[in-house]
Amino acid sequence: MRIGTNKNEGEKYKIIGVDDEGGILDSLKVYLTKAGYSFVGIANPLEAIERIKVEHFDLMLLDFLMSPLHGDQVVEKIREFDDDIYILLLTGHKDLAPPLETIKRLDIQGYCEKSDKFDQLLLLIESGIKAISQMNIIKQINEELKDANEKLETAYMETIQVLRYTVEVKDIYTRGHSDRVSEISVLIGQHVGLSDEDLRTLKIGGLFHDIGKIGVPDHILLKDTKLTDDEYSEIKNHPSIGEHILSNATIFKDMMPIVKHHHERYDGHGYPGRLARRKHSISC
Repeated sequence: MRIGTNKNEGEKYKIIGVDDEGGILDSLKVYLTKAGYSFVGIANPLEAIERIKVEHFDLMLLDFLMSPLHGDQVVEKIREFDDDIYILLLTGHKDLAPPLETIKRLDIQGYCEKSDKFDQLLLLIESGIKAISQMNIIKQINEELKDANEKLETAYMETIQVLRYTVEVKDIYTRGHSDRVSEISVLIGQHVGLSDEDLRTLKIGGLFHDIGKIGVPDHILLKDTKLTDDEYSEIKNHPSIGEHILSNATIFKDMMPIVKHHHERYDGHGYPGRLARRKHSISC
């Protein structure tokens, strides 16, 4: 099976790898170039931060244990000036990864344990590129709508339908799930007396709550057997991925809290917690 994308399409996306082990960067360059991506490897994290300040990169592969800065410290500095770059953290061992709270706070989209085989990493990169592509579409739509206020409402609803159908095509077993969530949420909102504006936000937020599934690898999303712990962790990333996708368009600003927190619970036992499972899919 070919991992990645076709060469011409992949070269539209720039990936930067930051690792103080030159051998890792050399291997990544070989694999990612072969998969059709444009790749730059930098061993010094301070140099990488400065490079990202002056040059656009879509995705960053970042080692966690480095000198003079660890990966989380690098992300802290990058997030001061770049909220868009998609970050995958690489760890020598999953037990050495930063806590989940840190990953959420720094908007790190995922992490992967280092291995001499790159199949899993390439799948995560491919999923990240899909999310970035979706995010770029939203950016473009947002820019085109700035000078067309009279058409905003129609285009807005059409955009919602297109993106929602994108998720349903990817996860066929939960088709109709977002419609049901939206309808039930509005009924509850009406019962507690929400305003028309809040009900509209609730309706659209329900339709959009699972948009982050576009960034979950198909082999996990459509798996018909029990998930491993690592696969379950990937599934749990979909709310933050969804928030990241929508964060570049102001028209979706009010829906972002719904997308980000739709697996939280009042008793504090949301993610990381249980997922409702179906025989052939994950419905969440």
